[in-house]
Amino acid sequence: MATTRIAELATQVAENTKRVDDYLRQHDLPSPSFDAEGPVDFCIRSEEIQRARNLAIDGAAELLDLLRGPKESLQPVNATSLQAIHRFDIVRKVPIGGEISFKDLAEQCDLYEPDLRRIIRFAISFHRIFQEPRRGFVTHSAASRKLAEDQDFHDALGLVFNEFVPSFGRTVDALEQFKDQEPSQTGFALLRNTTQPFFKYMGDHPARAKLFAGAMKTFSLVDPGHSPAFLVQGYPWDSINGTVVDVGGSKGSISILLAKDFPTLNFIVQDLPGVIEGAESKLDATIAERVSFQGRDFFTPQTVVADAYLFRWIFHNWPDKYVVAILRTLVPVMKTGARVIVNEILNPPSNSLSLSSERSIREREAEEWQDLFLEADPRFGVLKIWVPTGASLAIIEAVWQG
Repeated sequence: MATTRIAELATQVAENTKRVDDYLRQHDLPSPSFDAEGPVDFCIRSEEIQRARNLAIDGAAELLDLLRGPKESLQPVNATSLQAIHRFDIVRKVPIGGEISFKDLAEQCDLYEPDLRRIIRFAISFHRIFQEPRRGFVTHSAASRKLAEDQDFHDALGLVFNEFVPSFGRTVDALEQFKDQEPSQTGFALLRNTTQPFFKYMGDHPARAKLFAGAMKTFSLVDPGHSPAFLVQGYPWDSINGTVVDVGGSKGSISILLAKDFPTLNFIVQDLPGVIEGAESKLDATIAERVSFQGRDFFTPQTVVADAYLFRWIFHNWPDKYVVAILRTLVPVMKTGARVIVNEILNPPSNSLSLSSERSIREREAEEWQDLFLEADPRFGVLKIWVPTGASLAIIEAVWQG
């Protein structure tokens, strides 16, 4: 009798999980755990083992869906507990290394105890947030402790529930109401009753922009494939002599990493004034002279003549005509040999990736990127593309032909 799909998946999960477990043991790395002291990251440096981990994740996800069946798989996700945890700052009311009763925690949160109990127990069951070591008492799990101690992760959860989730509720309305691809015609715009695109709105609300910047740093860390290391190590930065402009570079995290590894390069980080506020004062003294910040909306003309212009994870937010408009702002200052370096998702042929990768990308293909650059100006020439092994983002280079 032929092996069933669920049996194949069970074997796939078991074999690849063993490979990951063996690697962790051999390198004296902590095993995954939900406990408060459990590791937050895997620290896997081997591409082969990272692939095994991805295969185990993909197999487990498909196996779960098959065992649930279509009816159970169609049940909506309930994120109310996460929203409550953020709104009432519950993670910071549970002591690190200790426990608290539901009764005392409810009093601190000014909530009805049975409601709090349901919130916590749902979060434990579905999100692995918190633990109930003995009946009626709450302690931290690895996830809740991370939320309590890492402000950027805390901000990310706030962004999801204060901006994203309410916007999702108006997205279908936007699809029905608007027939164009304008960035201002969105569920977010309907929610906030604004005609501004999301990023323009953020720029006019500095507190929200600051929250967004911290949250974006967290989102880029959640997927190992988005690690900045792929960009830092995967492109020949030492072939550039001079200045790199990091367009839309937020707090400068990428430029800071590059400055540390490539001491002959200087960096100018450009972003909205509310985003970059205070960033320069936090620079390490060893690189402070080579990294500077400049307030700029990337739809305004570029004024800096540089050797390279970096756009990391910027263009995926914008329809094609706006990407072309952003690229055209560079044209007046481009010099022969100057480069535009784009770090973005490159959509491969359909069904060529794993399930988890397919779920995370619906972006532009290589030909589409080439067309955008040529439409902006034919002098951007033929693109060169790298896709580092294990990376979710490709490195796309255009060299100005003059």
